[in-house]
Amino acid sequence: MKAIIGGTGFDRLEGLSLKKRLVETPYGGVDLFLGQGEDEGLVFLPRHGSSHSVPPHRINYRAHALALKQIGVVEAIAIYAVGSIDDTLKPGEVGIVSDFVDHTGRSQEHTLFDRPVTHIEVDKPFDEELKKRMLALKPTLLDAGVYVTTNGPRLETKAEIAFFKRVGFSVVGMTLASEVTVLLEAGIRTLALAYSINWAAGVLEEFSFLPDSQLERLKTEVTQLCRSCLLS
Repeated sequence: MKAIIGGTGFDRLEGLSLKKRLVETPYGGVDLFLGQGEDEGLVFLPRHGSSHSVPPHRINYRAHALALKQIGVVEAIAIYAVGSIDDTLKPGEVGIVSDFVDHTGRSQEHTLFDRPVTHIEVDKPFDEELKKRMLALKPTLLDAGVYVTTNGPRLETKAEIAFFKRVGFSVVGMTLASEVTVLLEAGIRTLALAYSINWAAGVLEEFSFLPDSQLERLKTEVTQLCRSCLLS
């Protein structure tokens, strides 16, 4: 089984035939959407819930990862809306995340390894085979650089973004580090795609998001790209 994990803008995947299924885990129940017909073998997980009702700091990452593992998911592409800190990935562009920094201060809340003592390696957090398949489908995909994860739900201050830029972070969001860590602990090979929806605070004088029409085009492109990569 292969999973697509979507966040802001990806609460539903148009064009895919999906059936809802509740999966119970020791950390709670999770609504998954299983592919039917030509989409069989695919699973969709909306990280904020199908109605986008769960804020980033309340996402049950442990339940999500275990639910995917329990139904046999072995690899996943996780999609993240981000703010652009520098020109590595500009608003409206899509790229593959190369690494991440956890700036949430809450990593102890998002692990499957409370007991026994276990330490996973994350020097190469993202799956190289998935990356090769994705680039074979779309060689023009950008390198999104380093994703810094903040706690949320508030956006970042200008001072925070200026600091992140000085230390070399390219994009900012609120979910990747917590999510990917638990997926790795569950043994699920993962690739992270980032699409930028705005310049981060202070990069431009005025703060604004991409228009809905452009976001819809991005959503359609990324959905089909993920589907093709996972079913290839």
